[in-house]
Amino acid sequence: MYAAIQIKPDIGIKAELARYDDGFILNAYAEEDFCGTICVRFRHDGLSGENILIPAVWYQGNMDGEGAFPSLRKAPCWSFTETRMPLPGIIGALTDKYWSFIWLDDCGDKSMLASCGWDDEDIIFRFPSHESPYSYRGKTKLEKEEPKDLRLEKGSSIRRIFHVFHSREKDPFKAYRKLISICFPEHVALKAGWNEYASSKLLHLLSMIARTDDGNAALIMGRGNGRHQRVYEFTAGSFLVKSLEAAASFLHTSENLTSDVKRKIAELSGIFNDEALFPNGLANRIGQYFLSSETADGFYQDSIDLQTGERGGYLGIGEHPEYRYLMNSRCAGEAMAAYIELYRMTGRNEYLSIAKRVLSFFAEHQLEDGSFGRWWDRDGSAIDRKGTNGAYIGVAMAKLTPVLDTGNEIFLASVEKAMDYYSGLSLSGSFHGDTLDADSVDKEAGVSILSFMLECIEGGYGGGREIEAAEEAASFILTWIWQGKAYLPEESPLGRMNFSTEGMTSVSAAHHHLDFYGMLIAYLFFRLERIDGDKLWGNQGRKMMNACLSLIGTERNDYLGRDRSFNGWQPEQINHTSWDYFSDEGNMNGTWSIDIAWVNVLGYSSFLAIKRDFPELFSHGNPEED
Repeated sequence: MYAAIQIKPDIGIKAELARYDDGFILNAYAEEDFCGTICVRFRHDGLSGENILIPAVWYQGNMDGEGAFPSLRKAPCWSFTETRMPLPGIIGALTDKYWSFIWLDDCGDKSMLASCGWDDEDIIFRFPSHESPYSYRGKTKLEKEEPKDLRLEKGSSIRRIFHVFHSREKDPFKAYRKLISICFPEHVALKAGWNEYASSKLLHLLSMIARTDDGNAALIMGRGNGRHQRVYEFTAGSFLVKSLEAAASFLHTSENLTSDVKRKIAELSGIFNDEALFPNGLANRIGQYFLSSETADGFYQDSIDLQTGERGGYLGIGEHPEYRYLMNSRCAGEAMAAYIELYRMTGRNEYLSIAKRVLSFFAEHQLEDGSFGRWWDRDGSAIDRKGTNGAYIGVAMAKLTPVLDTGNEIFLASVEKAMDYYSGLSLSGSFHGDTLDADSVDKEAGVSILSFMLECIEGGYGGGREIEAAEEAASFILTWIWQGKAYLPEESPLGRMNFSTEGMTSVSAAHHHLDFYGMLIAYLFFRLERIDGDKLWGNQGRKMMNACLSLIGTERNDYLGRDRSFNGWQPEQINHTSWDYFSDEGNMNGTWSIDIAWVNVLGYSSFLAIKRDFPELFSHGNPEED
């Protein structure tokens, strides 16, 4: 690989790029005071935005979606600060033979932060970092960033290592998986602290329970979020709130009901009159409340404004206000999977009945290619067919057929047809955004397909390419997982806490923050390892589990800036780089924000599933002990 240094102005500084077995070492020494830029350029023939991969940032040009995020629609070449990537400054390029990746060693000094990008001929690393042609600062904010100069006093120096990996694979996700397998093979041990994790998740979940007007219960979407709280005055059975998944998790909670937990339940939740109400009574109240979200036969809309009572398919911040009038495949699939679990645990026929009606809607209107679409109207017309939302319908159907005594033929046929479609999406690398409010490339697109493939493999469906499709989806998810501790300003809140990004997961090409989705992904990865025997998945799963022990508000850390009523809360958004959901320039580069229900539901529910299905994880060295 050809590499060269470019210095402007080339006065008073001596620099060299030394080759070693796995890359290059940049050494620059200021013979005089220096003010300028240093660029390291790696030659690649035929570069374009379509054959560049920047994990967690850039996928095939980011052409899906219409939001204000970096895309080939806006410019042909881009550069991004190294802090946005799960390995510092990692960038991949496809030659006519294989994918090659270049990334940097860890950065310990803000002055040495680089940006990586490309032009028509070269991959370019620039010191100091400069994002161009725009810097992505928020959900709706791309802005010009003025280039800065690197200032070195006489006698000072810079040293950064460039790692290079040639994959010999033409598929980008297989290539990246090989990189992680070979370059990060060390075994990850599971940390201790899981008893405290489970109790804190449960306690904060209970603090988010609200009594509904009909005397039942639901979770509020989020609490205590200051001037943004109005956005979170919602409930839902699925997606960002996951009330129904919480209800199902309560039915698996009996072993966590210590006397201390019972006492705190009484303190935190005013809806409890006696201990007998939890867990079965509370789970049923939530289940009963969301039955009314079936607004027409088989048509399910579970997003509910707690202040106005307005009901819709989705009421949060989104690019398309018409979503509120439609039904979403992901929301319906998540809710029905939870109702099936509630039925399995309680035997209440109304839970099975609603699942059969809603899933029958999708079986009857399944698209010809096998897709379950994304957004639907009441007449059964698919308003938006893109993306992987419909894979959640496949998951629910695969869960439904084993509990039916009769009438499951239509669902079996529908699952078989859907398997072919969604495995095809995976094997073609078509991971279009899965979330409702970020129409772009999103890690949850891989999660949805992996979940469906695993359900099919474990349930005995198919028998064709499901394992290969599951591995491809998992390899895509792998590109969103942080492999080490990235640079954070020492003076930032996260810097002062010595927070580590290792094991955290980036969210979306349109949402540049980190989150705690890793507990669910860990569960999926452990299931995949059990199927294909690849220890990479288990290693990454433990890495994500360890990260999910981070930033839980307790008395020890002053409840992360909140009061005691937020004991156990864990923020959704970890702003590790220059990005904030609400474009708040004062809330970037080492901060956290937003209390939202899904963090607690997904963390708690997935932890219970891991503990139930993989108890051996906790049998070595007693990692459950706090």
